[in-house]
Amino acid sequence: MRTTCVLALLLSAGVSAHALGPEAERAAAGMGFGSLGEFQAVPLVAEAGSASTEPFVHAALDFSSVTWPVNLTEKDQAAIAIALNISGSFEGMSGWGNISGNFDGQGVSLGLLNQNLGQGSLQPMLIRMRERHPAVLGALFTPEHLKSLMGMLAQWEKDFGTASFSGRLSLLDYSMGTADAGIMSANDASVLWARTNLYAGAHFEPVWKAELVALAQSPEYVSLQIGAALHLHDSAVDYQVRIAVFELRAYLMLFDVVVQNGGIYPEDLEEYDAYVKKNPKATSAQKLEELLRLRLRHVRPQYVKDVRSRKRTIINGTGIVHGEKRNLPAEYSYEPLTPYR
Repeated sequence: MRTTCVLALLLSAGVSAHALGPEAERAAAGMGFGSLGEFQAVPLVAEAGSASTEPFVHAALDFSSVTWPVNLTEKDQAAIAIALNISGSFEGMSGWGNISGNFDGQGVSLGLLNQNLGQGSLQPMLIRMRERHPAVLGALFTPEHLKSLMGMLAQWEKDFGTASFSGRLSLLDYSMGTADAGIMSANDASVLWARTNLYAGAHFEPVWKAELVALAQSPEYVSLQIGAALHLHDSAVDYQVRIAVFELRAYLMLFDVVVQNGGIYPEDLEEYDAYVKKNPKATSAQKLEELLRLRLRHVRPQYVKDVRSRKRTIINGTGIVHGEKRNLPAEYSYEPLTPYR
């Protein structure tokens, strides 16, 4: 049995079946350095997970080698595993080793949740690798490539350190003023580095691609990816407590909001409170749809369809994301209405 199936059983007892529904498209996503915060890498243990013969549209991630923090309950572990499977599948098909080129102007996107240079979400991950696992980097990259990569990161740290913040949660949102310019300039320099070094014409330079994929799949980097995900989990749980919808699908939607959109603006939460007060009989699905409507007001037009399709597919259980029909509860063996938190 896949790990997600085992974990999902912990969440699914005694809940009725759920009606399901649709939507479509895609856009790059990421979060700035500040939003990742400080997190602890999650250690991996040696044993491998067992293979599965169960049919899945998307291969489920293997968490059998993860040593979870002791403060996480089995239900928390199950919820995080399902959330990472869902949001990760929206970001790419290769799991921990997802990699995308500069088709979207982000320079390069790497890892399960597609952290990228253009949004300033990949540089912090690479910096943590540099600080904690320099020997691993030295073993994975040629000396010339490692020097080039370290130079890009040093420049980004210097430029980013002088940038100011406007309060915008995601670069998918409308700009909130000139304060964004310094952040974007730092990220743009990293994107230019990627365009100059990582590609031969429109395609990845093979050695660079192999090195980056090997990095993303290394136990040390997977550990960092999970550590970052736990920080996202904490944010999603805080939002779930704030909106008081204690269903698994609410947590999964909010996790994807944090992954793709950086969070929820205070004014959206205030208007959500007003909606709930005015509509005391609103269903949980109606509450989540209202929160989505409020959050979408800040998203730039070219990204609205993608953000909406991802969130509605999580709310409804089924839908179309990036042109592909999805049935998330069937793929990852969970019940959306399971009580959580």
